[in-house]
This record gives sequence, C-alpha cells and structure tokens, in this order.
Amino acid sequence: MKKNKILIAILVVLVLLYVSTNYFKKNSSTTFNPEVIQLDTSAIEKLTIYPPAEKAEEPIHISRSKNGWEVSQGNIKSKASQTLVKSALGQLQDIKAQRLVAKTADKWATYELTDSLARKLEIQEKDGGKINTLYFGKTSYEQGASSQYGGASMKGYTYFRINDKPESYTLKNQISSAFDRKFNTWRNPEFIKLNKEDITEVKFEQDGQEDFTLQKKDSIWTIMGIRPDSIKVARYLNILRNQSSSQFADGFTPKEEAYRTMTISGKSMDNIVVKAYVDSVENKFLLHSSQHPETYVKSDSTGLYKRLFVDRKYFIKEKE
Repeated sequence: MKKNKILIAILVVLVLLYVSTNYFKKNSSTTFNPEVIQLDTSAIEKLTIYPPAEKAEEPIHISRSKNGWEVSQGNIKSKASQTLVKSALGQLQDIKAQRLVAKTADKWATYELTDSLARKLEIQEKDGGKINTLYFGKTSYEQGASSQYGGASMKGYTYFRINDKPESYTLKNQISSAFDRKFNTWRNPEFIKLNKEDITEVKFEQDGQEDFTLQKKDSIWTIMGIRPDSIKVARYLNILRNQSSSQFADGFTPKEEAYRTMTISGKSMDNIVVKAYVDSVENKFLLHSSQHPETYVKSDSTGLYKRLFVDRKYFIKEKE
C-alpha cells in the first residue's frame, strides 16, 4: 500500500512537471513575435544601401521610375537588374526575426550594429511616406542537425536592428546577403536581346577589311549570293538573340571611329547597331549596343567580342 502511494506521488510530480514545463514554454514563445517589422514592398519608392563606414564606399541608391528600377552610385546612374531588385524586395516582404538576443542599445557593438559598423538599409515609401531603416551587423554560423544523406549543414544568421529601437535580433542570412552586393551587380547586364526569328540581315563592317552581309530572303540565308552553312548560321543567331555583360566601362568616350561595326535589321524591330572600339592600353575591346546607348562594356579577344564579331569564313561550310 505504501509502495503504491509512493508511485502515485511520483506520477503526480511528473504530471505537474510536464504541465508546468509546457505552460512556461507556451507562454515564453508567445512573448516573442517574429514579425518585428512589416513592409509593403509595393509602396517602396527608394532603397538606399549604406556600406559599413570602414569600407569608405559611396551609398547605392535603388529608385523606382516610370521605366522600372534604376540604380546609382556617385555620378553613375544605370538601369537596374529588375529581376535582382524584385528578388531583394521579396526578401524584405518575408522578413522575420528568428530570436531576440538583446534588449538594450549597449549591446549593439557586440553584434556590429552601431552606426559605424553596420550596413544600413534605408527604405523610403512613395510620396514622401514613412522611412524605415534596417541595420545589418555580424554574421554567425552554427552547425545544423545531421541528415540521413550526409553530414550536418552550416546555418548562417545575421544580427539586425530596426530604426532607433534598442532591441537586437537575428534573422536568416539570405536576407542581409541580398543587400550585400557591389554596385555593378545591381545593374542591368543586358547587352543585346531580340527575337532571332525577326532577323533578316546582319551587316559586318571592319576597318581596312571588305564588308559582308548575312541576309535572309524567302527563308534562305546567303552571304553575297553564296549559301552559308545553315548549322553555323543557326548557331550564330542563337548567340545573337541574347547577350549580356557586367564588365562595365564607365567614363569611356570614343575618340576614334569604331574598329568593327555590326548592324542587325529585321521585321518588327528597330535596327540594332553594335560597335567595337580598341583599347590598346589594356589590350581590350570596348563594346556599345544601340539598345543600351548609355552603356559601354569591356571584353577581351575571347569573350563577348569574339562571340559577336565573327569573320565571313565563320559561316562557310567546311569541306569534307
């Protein structure tokens, strides 16, 4: 009988421990709301990214315009990569804190969240609306649980704070990484984009060399009356339809005539003129497309220049 009473007492204690543990766990979890800030990305007009002071870099401004997003730094202004900006805005839309790590501002330095150490993101709403500022600090990594298919993965998280609020939080590293990019990465890398089915003529001109034209008439391609290799023509048109480069040559102004020029003509499209200039100092080519008149890009002899500016013999079928 006495033994039964002891077992009952132990059972009661275990039940009380279980209930109290779950009670406090439940109540402690409800005290922290991960949605520490809510942003309506459709209302955002401008993002300004301030690098940490020690980097001594100018801020990057990403602004909404009638023709999409634009990006600028210092005196350089360019069309932004619309895909990259939309992806970054998507990260902001889903921003959630993982946990609260400190409640007072004296901990900011520990997590690299002071004004001088943090990377600052200023978010401006349309029509002079509200401005929110996020501060991204130190990034840390910890080992995750092992999976059945291999070893444990590393999980990254970044410390951040909001406006002048004293609290410090952690969030998934992907969000802060979305805004830790160089200026050129934010720019639109598109150089040529067209529908290859619309192309009816590609004219090649080169200084000191004979010009030649690849021309389509009644679905037949010819070069100065000669039938080229149809496989090579198809391969070249596939290259021509979509080319990009992020090797921007800001500040370049042509002082001489172009070394090579290519003019692409066709139905339902404006003529596209691509020019190549020689930079004998750096042993590179500077390329310009009329589709993006404000931009010049660099290329060596094996890159974009080689893909676009082919010789006449490129199209000639090799003898078997």
